[in-house]
Amino acid sequence: MRSRRALAVWIGGKMIPERRASVPVSDSSYLYGIGLFETLRAAGGRVLFFPLHDARLRKNARRIGLKMPLSPRRFLGAIAGLLRRNRLKDATVRVMLSETSEGKPRVVITAKPFKPYPARCYREGARVVFARSFLADSKSLAPIKTTSYLSRMIPRREAARRGADEALLLSESGLVTEAASSNVFIVKNGVLFTPPLIDGLLAGTRRKVVMELAKKLKIPVRERSLRPKDLFGAHEAFLTSTLKDVMPVGWVEGKKIGVGAPGPVTRRLLGAFQTLARM
Repeated sequence: MRSRRALAVWIGGKMIPERRASVPVSDSSYLYGIGLFETLRAAGGRVLFFPLHDARLRKNARRIGLKMPLSPRRFLGAIAGLLRRNRLKDATVRVMLSETSEGKPRVVITAKPFKPYPARCYREGARVVFARSFLADSKSLAPIKTTSYLSRMIPRREAARRGADEALLLSESGLVTEAASSNVFIVKNGVLFTPPLIDGLLAGTRRKVVMELAKKLKIPVRERSLRPKDLFGAHEAFLTSTLKDVMPVGWVEGKKIGVGAPGPVTRRLLGAFQTLARM
C-alpha cells in the first residue's frame, strides 16, 4: 500500500499530489459553508451503493443552488480513476462540491485507505451518549449533507471526550432524530423502528438499504418518532452509516441496551448487509 504522502487528489479533472492539492480561500465552502459532501466506501475496488450517493448529492445540489458538473458516469469514472491512481481497493472516498468566486462548480475527490471502527463495537456494541453541546439541526437543514458540519463535529468530539463512540442528537422537542454521523434504529418485540425523515434527519444511504433488507427478511419496519425512553426500553439498537455499515449499540449513557450485545435482528441485518455489499 502506498504511503499517505504519495496519495493523489482529484480536483477539476486533474490528479494532484495530496501535499500540493489546495482550493482558493475564496471557495464558497470556506467562506460561507456553502458546499456539499458525500462519503463513499470502496470495497474490493468497487464503490458501494454509488447510485444512492449520486442521487442524494444531485438532489441537495438543486436544493441549495449548486450545479453538479459531472454526469453519473463521469463522476463514477473520476472516483474509479483516483482509486487506481492511489492503488486502493478498500478506501474511504470523500467528494466535495462547492463554488468558485466566479460562480462555477468545483468538485474535489479524495480517496484514502479505509480504517474500520474497532472490532469491539460490533462484538459488544457501541457506547453512545446524548449530545449536550448541540441540538439536532432544523428540519430544513438536517437533510442536506453540507460542508458546514459544526453541529455534527462538536457532538462527535464531545462523545470522544466522554469515552463514547457516537453522540445521539435531540430536537428542540426532545425527539431522537439521528446520531452525529449515523442513523438510528431500535428493535422492540421483533419490530424495527427508526425516526421518520419528517422529524429532521439525513436520509442515509445505509438507512435506506437496511430498511429494504428488513422488508426482504420479513422483519416488520416502522418509521416512528423516538424519544430517549424508547432507546432505554429497546431490546436492541444499532446505527447505520457509510463507514459503520450496521453497528450494534450496547450502551446508551452507560445503561445497557437489551443484553448489552448484538441482538438477533441486528445480527441478521448485519449479515444480510455484508452479503449484499459483497455482491
